[in-house]
Amino acid sequence: MLGQLVVIAGPDNGQKFPLEAGKTVVVGRGQNTQTRLKDPQVSRVHCRIEEENGKLLVIDAGSSSGTFVNTRKITAPQELKQGDVIQIGSTQLRLQLTGAPDATTMVVGGAPTPKPTPEATGQLAHLVGQTLSHYRIDAVISPAQAGMVFKAHDVEKNRPVALKVLWPQFSAHEEEMQRFVRAMKTMLPLRHANLITLYGAGKTGEHCWMAMEFVDGESLTDVIERIGTAGMLDWRYSLRVATHIARALAYAAEHSIIHRNIKPANILVTHADKTAKLGDLMLAKALEGTQAEQITRPGELVGDIAYMSPERTRGTSAPIDGRSDIYSLGATIYALLTGRPPFDAGSLAETIQQIRNTDPVPPKKYQLAIPDLFEGAVKKMLAKRPGDRFQDASELQTELERIAKYQGVTL
Repeated sequence: MLGQLVVIAGPDNGQKFPLEAGKTVVVGRGQNTQTRLKDPQVSRVHCRIEEENGKLLVIDAGSSSGTFVNTRKITAPQELKQGDVIQIGSTQLRLQLTGAPDATTMVVGGAPTPKPTPEATGQLAHLVGQTLSHYRIDAVISPAQAGMVFKAHDVEKNRPVALKVLWPQFSAHEEEMQRFVRAMKTMLPLRHANLITLYGAGKTGEHCWMAMEFVDGESLTDVIERIGTAGMLDWRYSLRVATHIARALAYAAEHSIIHRNIKPANILVTHADKTAKLGDLMLAKALEGTQAEQITRPGELVGDIAYMSPERTRGTSAPIDGRSDIYSLGATIYALLTGRPPFDAGSLAETIQQIRNTDPVPPKKYQLAIPDLFEGAVKKMLAKRPGDRFQDASELQTELERIAKYQGVTL
């Protein structure tokens, strides 16, 4: 036996499914699968586990909600390693290879940090059906970098919320807790149509949580993945998103706050009226006043490298201000226009070098219909030197609104 899949979260928790050499395991809730899971969020045939040249691969089988490996949605066959966690619906399955040990740490910024173990991930998924504070947890939305996001219901105010519960190890460290408290104090006063509202935060038992506005929509990550399979997205959509997020950044700047982690996963677009909303201010930093302490660890590169400004790739050795957010928004809009970030080389070091030294391919090479004015604005957002970009979000907002008016685009 090569190993087994162990269900660590979901209705079938504790079930084990053997993986035999040369045999394909079909995972789903249908009668013709080897698992027959009870999770209603799982497709009848959700994914397959296959052996190829001694490697185990997971392949999504056209499921309705997607297949995730270690919180990342797969779009092609994904090789599996010992301890990897596959999420389908609210069910999580851990790969246990015969005779292989589990890895429990990862290195961030040169120092070992606790890694969310599959057991911790399963523990959070088990919160479905429980109540934290006055929030009843109804379903898993998705894993996130800092924890798990659930759809929950505020039983006091009778409204749906998105409840992010941080990994259990997080609340065990005083430094992490203080960073969390500072970030929450930064976020709570903010109210804007293009910011995901934070309703409250706290700690219940061993769990730190934050309750946010529930957005019925999709992330730009999903939109960009769809672009890759269905062709180019209308540039007007990208212009509207850019303008909405510029408005959010201009509002945050009025409160001396920068975001510092703008990327497609942190922007949601509502289904109803296509309003773009910026979320996940966990890494926000107030520029002045009593909340000006550093929220992230010194020297740590936080967020997706492909969307980082050149100065952010240097850690804390370079000053970071709102112009860094403008670059990251530009990289996100570039990906919306082209289906790919401006720079995404084969290695981390190559990507960083390109971000610092290489000009991006003009967006119009991928989509000729993009107006020159809009392409020019995106290229200016992506300037290497902060002094060559828009100097603040308000200036960017004004320019994008001018372009929209000139092009007849409704915002």
